[in-house]
Amino acid sequence: MISQLLKKIIDDNNRFVEKHNDGYFSPHMTSQHPQITLVSCSDSRVQPHVLLDDPIDQIFTVENIGNQITSAQGSVDYGVLHLHTPILLVLGHSDCGDIKAFMKGYDGEPEAIKNEIDTLKGAVLPFDNKGSFEEEVLGNVQRNVDYQVDIAAKRYEILIDKGSLTVIGAIYDFLNTFARGHGRVVITNINGIKEPERMRDMPFIKGMRDQISIARLV
Repeated sequence: MISQLLKKIIDDNNRFVEKHNDGYFSPHMTSQHPQITLVSCSDSRVQPHVLLDDPIDQIFTVENIGNQITSAQGSVDYGVLHLHTPILLVLGHSDCGDIKAFMKGYDGEPEAIKNEIDTLKGAVLPFDNKGSFEEEVLGNVQRNVDYQVDIAAKRYEILIDKGSLTVIGAIYDFLNTFARGHGRVVITNINGIKEPERMRDMPFIKGMRDQISIARLV
């Protein structure tokens, strides 16, 4: 098993090297120039290439349990304050294991994992056993994205007011909950604004109203 996996890594990397010449690497050999700071979940189903075909030198990726700002604040600050990315994207996703763990209870987890899940308090509602667990997971995914966007909007308020940063909350929907297609990235929050029509009326969105997916779960 390990031998097969290692061979796949080697073979895939060989193909990558063969497809990219020196000209591909020269612009980012000594510095990086990302346009997006991405705060996403550590879930293996969520990868930067769902946003851009080639995310190298385009996306500064910060991954942690539950796509949280505070548990990776230094890394997020680096993308926003040092690399000056114009977009900070908080990306939640379908079937989030961190959300489910919080809702079910996580006392049996190792201490380090519990510490990261603990920071969801205030963002996620515990399951009350009254409705559908799956529907509550989806609602909590949305609540968590909103919570993280609110944290970022307050921390980087000056940059947002200057127009040099936009904080976007979105959900990578591989369950097709929004009925926009499996794998669609659906924008749900911009700078703390949650009303879909208000988001669609933003100047930088007006020209793509028919192409962009904006919706809400809760």
